[in-house]
Amino acid sequence: MITPLSGVASVSGALLVTLALVVSESLATEYQRERSLRLPNDTYPLFYQLHISSDIHKGTLLFSGNATIDVAIRRSTNEIVMHAKNLSDIQITVHRLTDGGSQIVDDLTHTLYPAAAYLIIHPNENEDHLVFEEGQQYRLEILYTATMTLRPAGLYYMDYTDEKSNRTSYIAATQSEPTYARLIFPCYDEPGFKANFSIILTHGSSHSAISNMPVKEILSHGELKTTIFQTTPPVSTYLVAFVISDFESISETYRGVTQSVYSPAIYKEMGQSAMKNAVRTVAAFEDYFGVSYPLPKLDHVALKKNYGAAMENWGLITYKDSNLMHIGGPDARFPMMHKITQNHEIAHQWFGNLVSPEWWTYTWMNEGFATYFSYVITDLLYPDAIVMDSFIAFEADSAYSYNSFFDVRPMTHYVEGDKDIMSVFDIISYKRSACVIKMFHNAFRQKLFVRGISHFLEKYHYSVANELNLFDALQAEILEDEYLSHKPWATRIRDIMLSWTHSEWLPIVMVTRNYENNSITFTQRSVHSKDELWWIPLNFATSQSPSFEDTQADIFMPPRSEYSIGLEYLDIQLSGRDWIIVNKQATGFYLVHYDKDNLMAIARQLQTNHSVIHRLNRASIFRDLKPLVEHNEVEHVELVFELLKYLEFEEDPLIWSEVGDSIECLTRNLFGTSSQNLFNEFVRRLVSPIFRRIYLEHTVNISLDTSLGILQMACSADLPECLEYTRGVAKEYIINKNNFSTESEFYATADTLLCMGARYLSDRDFHRVIDMLQEADRESVYYDDLIYGLRCTQSHRHLLYYLEVLLGENSTHVILTEPDNMMYLLYIYKSNLASRPVIWQYIERNYKVFCRSPNFLEHFKQLAGFVPRHQRTQFVRLRQNIANYMKLEGLNPDQKLIESDSPLVGKKVKMSENFQDKFEQQIHNWLLSEIPQSTSRSDALLAASLSASNGSSRNEGILMEATRVLRSALQIVDMYR
Repeated sequence: MITPLSGVASVSGALLVTLALVVSESLATEYQRERSLRLPNDTYPLFYQLHISSDIHKGTLLFSGNATIDVAIRRSTNEIVMHAKNLSDIQITVHRLTDGGSQIVDDLTHTLYPAAAYLIIHPNENEDHLVFEEGQQYRLEILYTATMTLRPAGLYYMDYTDEKSNRTSYIAATQSEPTYARLIFPCYDEPGFKANFSIILTHGSSHSAISNMPVKEILSHGELKTTIFQTTPPVSTYLVAFVISDFESISETYRGVTQSVYSPAIYKEMGQSAMKNAVRTVAAFEDYFGVSYPLPKLDHVALKKNYGAAMENWGLITYKDSNLMHIGGPDARFPMMHKITQNHEIAHQWFGNLVSPEWWTYTWMNEGFATYFSYVITDLLYPDAIVMDSFIAFEADSAYSYNSFFDVRPMTHYVEGDKDIMSVFDIISYKRSACVIKMFHNAFRQKLFVRGISHFLEKYHYSVANELNLFDALQAEILEDEYLSHKPWATRIRDIMLSWTHSEWLPIVMVTRNYENNSITFTQRSVHSKDELWWIPLNFATSQSPSFEDTQADIFMPPRSEYSIGLEYLDIQLSGRDWIIVNKQATGFYLVHYDKDNLMAIARQLQTNHSVIHRLNRASIFRDLKPLVEHNEVEHVELVFELLKYLEFEEDPLIWSEVGDSIECLTRNLFGTSSQNLFNEFVRRLVSPIFRRIYLEHTVNISLDTSLGILQMACSADLPECLEYTRGVAKEYIINKNNFSTESEFYATADTLLCMGARYLSDRDFHRVIDMLQEADRESVYYDDLIYGLRCTQSHRHLLYYLEVLLGENSTHVILTEPDNMMYLLYIYKSNLASRPVIWQYIERNYKVFCRSPNFLEHFKQLAGFVPRHQRTQFVRLRQNIANYMKLEGLNPDQKLIESDSPLVGKKVKMSENFQDKFEQQIHNWLLSEIPQSTSRSDALLAASLSASNGSSRNEGILMEATRVLRSALQIVDMYR
């Protein structure tokens, strides 16, 4: 049992008598009744003094605690209910606080209610009167023990080994969000119960301790010392944190805030970039919102284990070390995404910490604001990095995707249990919410929106809030604005915002121009045809007024399925051939579709001078078209090609990033049709200029992901320069063992580059690679790379040989166990369209072997989903052979083989077949008129092999060497043009 420091828990003039509560062996039935998972509001905490004693420096995981909690009674009750989980040896003393001191409360006991992780303090026997009376205050002193966990939940531990001395040190850290504080100490573990904390840590003298607040005093006693911290402002339990470690730190003070970066000593100097970024970012947030950071310090701690990338504990942010520091490289390589991660946690110091959500229903008010404004502030600090493009790539694209939502729900969504609470930390709270916040940041005018948020932070600081509090702060600011206050929607801010926070999907806005009476009809519907309607902010750019800079809403479309308005009301002039674009700079979180004539007018503008249309709108045109292409909902497919046509002049990486999925979808749908070669020629024409600029001229600043996307697009279309480039890479890696220059570059690029490089190999080079595969160390990354690279060959003969080497019954090189072989076949089938007929042929030859795999029937059922119409007869015959053999051999009698007429057969390729039925003839005709037949290039280069490129003996990076080889090869290419 831990004894508090002298005088810490005393009341002036009071004589404290400690009487431990009797631990009830048989839990009273009354207190085991079914209970809500939410704490009752009868009592609430005013102040915690938390004293934790730990010998983690010895590797001891057991720790002891003394939680002294001052509690106020809101309504008279017979019980005080709080959270406690996995805490042992609990002893409780209760005092009623009075003006003159305190009085012990006798005849109490406690009950644990595991279903809700409750600790319930209540009378020993049923009382005729309520023990805890409204208006009174009580002090609870709770002694307990607990054990640190290995996973980051509650108080957890890590070990670090010094490679030089072989000495192992142990450290402890906390993860309290969302419901893990109860694993550390008894508490009101809900975000709405804020209180002040005085934290005291007793630990080994070889270690130091940090917590939310600065150190107040350190008391030494032998091999131990006790660190006492300053009292916190009111804070939610999920933000309480401390770390006990032997870490070292670097520090800097600016504007009265001391920031420190803590890490193991060997990484200490690698924190300089994180430190500089943190100092700049805190100051930037203060200036942007006009609200000072409220604590005297902010620590940043690099841990080998952390829950997620980072945790925003107030004044003490913990990070997975690789997300804070560039371990293994100089500070100059500190990636921009690491800065955004750090700035996300710094944003939380205002959004979530200063003002916390009433309940996890409003998780998006934490995560959405932190996500969006981490990009906004980072963009202000590093303007050359074009950070908002990263927001589109890493946040918005996921939020827009049809397939990103595993469990669709509104932004504002009520939850109760631990599992459900964890589930709201998802793509909706982070990414979708960030997009909605971005929309209104622009629609309400950026400066006005920020003023409203600032007033919200000032009004609810050190407190909790809900969405209506936020909306009312924006409403007040809009009504004070000389311009916006006169808008017809100005008094409807709650309605406007609620239409977004309480809807599950996002809208599609259809823009239809009436060319006879100069009006526009807007229709809206949910992307999934759900009965939802929104207040949608709209703004416009036109041929005659092509200004995209002002992103404030011109009008709000009311929550009606159809809304018509005259051009004169919008102060817009348009002729029949002019274009109009809705949603300037794509700041609104919705998809926009246009009528045929307007979309053709946009295509003409792109072909004439694409720079007239803002780059963000050029990107959004393709993003908004993507679901139409993927779901065969395009009404005029030739318009898609008219829009794509200008891309040979497009140098902006963002647009290429957005168009990649649509081109990949078209490639997949046209594979094996009469249009395939023509379409590949069309794609080669589009992608060749940007490929050259990236990989030869190095004149385009582009992210690795986007550059690889362009490379894959080019090689998939058989662009000779791309195929030669990737063959050069493959040879340097496979033959000459010239590795990539950095680990991150290798893992990010190896699969794509080696896959594309293996598409067309001569027989000689294919068998040479097979020989190297058989000689390679099976435990090496190199071995895995050869296996995965060869799967991409387009040669049917090579594929059959490759499968025999890996999976054949008589092969001496079988690499997969029986349960895995069909799974790998399925993987190849999905990733390489050319492999599909080959794999059916291979299964037909080897089904007697595959049948013995325990997972065969499930994998065969998945493969059956990809059976095209023209192979249905072959499938029926193969399925019957398998059924006969399995019956003869008595294999898998408890499992059922998929029926030949099952609706699942061919289901996965039905979309592509419908696409071909609906559009292939139109596409073929368009391509015939667009692609001169004399432009087909020589197949000589396509047949070139790895041996065609000369390796370099110089110690250069593989990509630079491949570029040198490619420049030489292009002299040959030009001869065939």
